[in-house]
Amino acid sequence: MRIARRDGPPFSTGQAREPSVKFKINRDILADIVTRGVSSAPKNSPAVIANNARIVVQDGTISIATTDFEMMVEATGACEVEASGATTIDAMKLKAVVDRLPKGVDVAFTMDTSKYELIAKAGRSRTTFPTLAAEDWPARDYAMDGAQFAIEGADLVRLFGHTAQALSTVPNSPMQGVFLHVADDGKRLAAVGTTGTILFKATVPAPDGAEDMPMNDNRPGVVLSAETVNSVLRLFGKADVVNAVVNANSVFFYTDSIRFCSSLLVGTYPNYLPLVSAPSAESIVVSRESCASTVALLETFASKELGHRLQCAGSEDGFVIAVGSQTGGSVDVVEAQINGEIAAFGINGMFMKTMLNSFRASSIALHPDHRNRRIMFQADDEHLTGVIAMMNIATDLASGPKHE
Repeated sequence: MRIARRDGPPFSTGQAREPSVKFKINRDILADIVTRGVSSAPKNSPAVIANNARIVVQDGTISIATTDFEMMVEATGACEVEASGATTIDAMKLKAVVDRLPKGVDVAFTMDTSKYELIAKAGRSRTTFPTLAAEDWPARDYAMDGAQFAIEGADLVRLFGHTAQALSTVPNSPMQGVFLHVADDGKRLAAVGTTGTILFKATVPAPDGAEDMPMNDNRPGVVLSAETVNSVLRLFGKADVVNAVVNANSVFFYTDSIRFCSSLLVGTYPNYLPLVSAPSAESIVVSRESCASTVALLETFASKELGHRLQCAGSEDGFVIAVGSQTGGSVDVVEAQINGEIAAFGINGMFMKTMLNSFRASSIALHPDHRNRRIMFQADDEHLTGVIAMMNIATDLASGPKHE
């Protein structure tokens, strides 16, 4: 589906015009703007002004922005402007004050230029915020150069909803982020996240323009930090259409009421394709919910020292899952369709539980691949693929689990 995109940013960056800021806004509208606008505020930055939210009022609108130097978010909405201008106040204190105001009340803001304070009045409530100059606030530029495309908010959820839950913790590794790229000969937009032992790949139809993203190891794509991905989900997951601009240094998402930009992670993403290609002919097809319930129970007995290992195999009765440790053991059989000879294998129970809960299909196919030491997870009509590294086993399942 082709989605029309805008040719530029939906609203201006808003530099200060007059110091005497004065405006009125409904508390509920303000609360929505503040919640989104302060989401990039750092907790305790040594740069005091970075803890502040920039407030710009002009032309009947208010915009509230925060930044942690790597990311910047700006939310906007309608208000009654009596005096245009810009200032900055503590972001967390602003949110705390707005959250406790009664719903539906009007809030009037006035700048006291003699004391450099912004005064908020709502009914009997009166709050004074110390201010710092807006021109000193560390704003990021919204770069409009690069690949431009439009994508549905629902597709962003499909891409990022699970891929960010499996990321490497190795410092300075590109696997600390999610690889957003064009795949399948330009037909799909894909997101991949991996720790090295568990991998998620999600895809959606590639929007027009995505193929113009900068190249990463001969693939059009960029690496987004976990914080960036989580912010995109929080800000745009329910949006109808989101505009995106991607270049070699940053990514920029925006709608009519919110804008978000972020730096990219640097580095070449490893070639993951061998892990998600050519699933083994042998498979175990199970009810996702039934298998997830069994794994959740048995995983509680798995030893942390042994990597939360569960031991699995195919049998005439179904899919056998067993665990044994000093804290107890158990074995269970999940009803399954077994295709081929399924030799015993080990798998991390925590990863398996996460994987099964990430799919939405009623049934799921597991493809154990002993040659490549992997288990691939797939479901019909679901554009999500998962892979978990295979573990060695020490228990003969035919005789039941042994306490180690």
